[in-house]
Amino acid sequence: MKTGKEVKNNNFKNYNVTFGSVNNKNPKAIYINISSWAEPLIEDESNYNLTIRSINKKIKQSLFNHFDSDVDCLFDKHRTIVDLDIRESGIRYGKRSFMSCEVTLYLFNEYSITSTYMKDKLDEITDYLLKNVFENNKNFKFNKKKN
Repeated sequence: MKTGKEVKNNNFKNYNVTFGSVNNKNPKAIYINISSWAEPLIEDESNYNLTIRSINKKIKQSLFNHFDSDVDCLFDKHRTIVDLDIRESGIRYGKRSFMSCEVTLYLFNEYSITSTYMKDKLDEITDYLLKNVFENNKNFKFNKKKN
């Protein structure tokens, strides 16, 4: 029996964004899935491992900073999971590589993912991440489609 809920968000130009919860009736955790195609901007970058790790770290730090500044924060800033997936071996200048980032956030109280308040909060967090981490990235340009 499937009890999860997933909501697609089309408000972001260069990213596919989905919000979801595993249990819609009694949600304890909510995930934000951001996917895009990453195009390298620097031709002679040979080691993308450090670049990808720094993006991952910046996502975690940005979440922590955002939750610190949010007065009525719904999420536990000490319990977040960030799963950034960019295949380092396939990254080449002039070629787009698939990027997927899933952020799992644990709630203090139970809120429905379909409520307007929760949607606004998730939009705010996603917008903050996209502006502070992905849009300001000097190594990659992100696109919604491969071509």
